[in-house]
Amino acid sequence: MLLKLIKAVIRFVRWVISISVTLVLIAAGIYIYARYIEPELLIIKEEKLVTQSISIPKDTLKIVQFSDVHLGEDFTITDLKRVVERINGLKPDLIIFTGDLIDDNKGFTEVEEASVLLGQLQATYGKFAVYGNHDHGGNGTKRYAKILAAAEFKLLVNDNQYVTLENGERIHLIGIDDKLLGTVNIEKAMEGIQKSNYNLFISHAPDVADEVTGYPIDLQLSGHSHGGQVRIPFVGAPFTPPYANKYIKGKYTFEENERMVLYVNSGIGTSQVRYRLGNIPEITCFLISNS
Repeated sequence: MLLKLIKAVIRFVRWVISISVTLVLIAAGIYIYARYIEPELLIIKEEKLVTQSISIPKDTLKIVQFSDVHLGEDFTITDLKRVVERINGLKPDLIIFTGDLIDDNKGFTEVEEASVLLGQLQATYGKFAVYGNHDHGGNGTKRYAKILAAAEFKLLVNDNQYVTLENGERIHLIGIDDKLLGTVNIEKAMEGIQKSNYNLFISHAPDVADEVTGYPIDLQLSGHSHGGQVRIPFVGAPFTPPYANKYIKGKYTFEENERMVLYVNSGIGTSQVRYRLGNIPEITCFLISNS
């Protein structure tokens, strides 16, 4: 009887050890993937959108969005070069950057290199950007503006500007300051927009969407959330920053404004902690057509 009991205890101990080792290996695998593998990946995510607001020349208009680069120790100038090459390979008509270029302005020194690389981006109708919270942080406000100006980006701060397509139709680009650290004036930003144009609204913070559904917006592009950066299966993102709590990742539509689509880009870099899980860094390519 005692011998049977001893054998049973030994089997149980072996089972516990086996389960423990398995769990440790799984945890180690998740850690290695989230820390060293997923942050280094980069996908092109294609989104097809139909509009009746304007007539699209050549069947399709290509708008490319990238966001939340967070240049610094973890995402380097070499990494940014790869992003530029991937974007140029898409041959975009418009390029939109939705903020957070540098992670820590006080510690970042490769300003000229960043300007040169961003200046290599090419788009038929131009390049546009808005402030993110990290672009204001660390006394970065003027530095960010200078980088973008040198790279021939138009920085929209509670302002709008239109581009005219080859068939005479217009895209109105509307951009606001960062909701967290800037001074937002939506009413000023919307001055002069018309229903007859394709209205593209740019805000680093996605939750601003609820404040603009009363305007004739066709597409809002945002970032800020990093898609949650770490998404736990069956749970989702346990943490998102302020003004990115409701709209976190991907495409959203609105009953109160059937014309409007919001897209929240998952970003490219990381912030606070260098982990990504279930949120592969992305560049988004929007194909806008009439059908």
